[in-house]
Amino acid sequence: MKNFIFCLLTIMVSLLFSCSNQQDFALIPVQQADKWGYINPKGLFVVNPQFEDADFFYDGLARVENSEGKTGYINKSGKFEIAAIYKYGTAFCEGFAFVVSDGGPPTCIDKKGNVKFVLKEAERVFAFSEGLALFINSDDKYGFVDKNGNVAINPQFEEAIPFFEGFAAVKQNKKWGFIGKDGKLLINPQFERVLNFKEGKAAFYDGKKWGFIDTKGAYVINPQYSDVFSFSEGLARVEQGDKYGFINTKGEFEINPQFDDVLFFLNGLSPVKQGKTSGYLNKQGKYEINPQFDDVWFFYGDIAPVESADKWGFIDKKGKYVINPQFESVKLYHKFLWSIATNLFTNVKSDYYDATSFINIFFKKNTGSLFDGFNESSTLNDLSNNSNYGDDLNAVDKYTVSCYPRTDITKDISLYKVSFHFDEAIYKEVATYDYYWGYSYQSGTKKEYDFDAKPFAIKYEFDLSGKAYRKAGAVANAIKTEIEQNQKLQMESKKGKYYLFQDNGFSFVIEYTDYSVYFYVGFSKSELQEFLNDSDWNYEE
Repeated sequence: MKNFIFCLLTIMVSLLFSCSNQQDFALIPVQQADKWGYINPKGLFVVNPQFEDADFFYDGLARVENSEGKTGYINKSGKFEIAAIYKYGTAFCEGFAFVVSDGGPPTCIDKKGNVKFVLKEAERVFAFSEGLALFINSDDKYGFVDKNGNVAINPQFEEAIPFFEGFAAVKQNKKWGFIGKDGKLLINPQFERVLNFKEGKAAFYDGKKWGFIDTKGAYVINPQYSDVFSFSEGLARVEQGDKYGFINTKGEFEINPQFDDVLFFLNGLSPVKQGKTSGYLNKQGKYEINPQFDDVWFFYGDIAPVESADKWGFIDKKGKYVINPQFESVKLYHKFLWSIATNLFTNVKSDYYDATSFINIFFKKNTGSLFDGFNESSTLNDLSNNSNYGDDLNAVDKYTVSCYPRTDITKDISLYKVSFHFDEAIYKEVATYDYYWGYSYQSGTKKEYDFDAKPFAIKYEFDLSGKAYRKAGAVANAIKTEIEQNQKLQMESKKGKYYLFQDNGFSFVIEYTDYSVYFYVGFSKSELQEFLNDSDWNYEE
């Protein structure tokens, strides 16, 4: 897992550098009152805080998330150019973005929202870099696709990093090397780790220390550092003796290791941390802005975000506040975070799963007048005598009986739990007595069941594994499609839910997260609605 996160971290850096010439700092995403909006460099809101998440503008559009957690793209006036209908989405890079709908595969769209192509074979896709997009297939192999949706380099690598300066790092037989855009090896796999090429050099790790190679694969700086970043503006940040400094392209120290942490140079300045405070360093190794802030980040044009007393503001290049600290958070581009493994800014993961076999098998339970052998006339006695569930039924409470059949429907989807819900109590507790020497005392209670009680709904809970793992959206969509085709009606939808309530016939409700699917079959519309409303689902009639 650590290696996968390291690979994603490196990919993040590569893609943000690749898209940096398309990034626009005229509007800056900030968070206020738990919502994201956009300010101009003077600190005035141009787009009021209203989004659950928001990114910088790339190619004139910014990726945002609405209150339902759906991704869309806005223009600089805050209006949606592409509606917020997607589960995931990347930023636009080189004119295209990848999006994923609920239950769908990665899809490439243009800036008008038009679909360019779909990658059903991809489990994860990264933004375009130098005309090619890195993707991972269902066999966990890495390959590259071009802007027409053609596989330019077949998925064959254990890991890979997007193209940068004409090279893509790839891993074969547990070693890293580099390929060109024709997919041929330019530098044979021989390294434990690598970073992407930047300014004609790439960092490599030999298992003990980091060094640098040139585009021929020759050592230009021998491995000797504990940690490094790629070259930027002629200098590379390195760690030596638990301190950080900068070397030049000859491997000579331009700034001796003396800082607790530094990043890299952009526009002549690098964020630096010394002790508990942070500031900015120039290329002469002098403080351009003395450490005085809790945290700092790179300049967005002429201003930079800084944190003080848990609030973020902006300073100019003299270190003076131009926007006082007032924001809960500021979007930090090029942010190196281990949480990159779940950061969907640079990549999307597929939500597609072919659930055809599951649907064909499970929905044999639907015979029209009966579902799984039950309907509105079924009783607790019928459940108790049912060959599939009767022997394992247990009363969860006075209104629910459940069992755990743990039946494999397909190799990826199992029926984990089945529950039957009742509107009236299915049992009452009756006191029992012992008699001794003419006296009686209560020794306990026993349950007297009402076997004529009728359930108003069945709830099925499914366990997802294998290729269906984390593909609950696709499974839910497949159930939804089957119901709609069978009932010839459209199901309504809310976040993580589909529902169809009917006065005549069964009612259906599907609830899902990334990991689970719950499916209700209701025999009584009103009672199922009341039950779900009492559970804070707030379904409308």
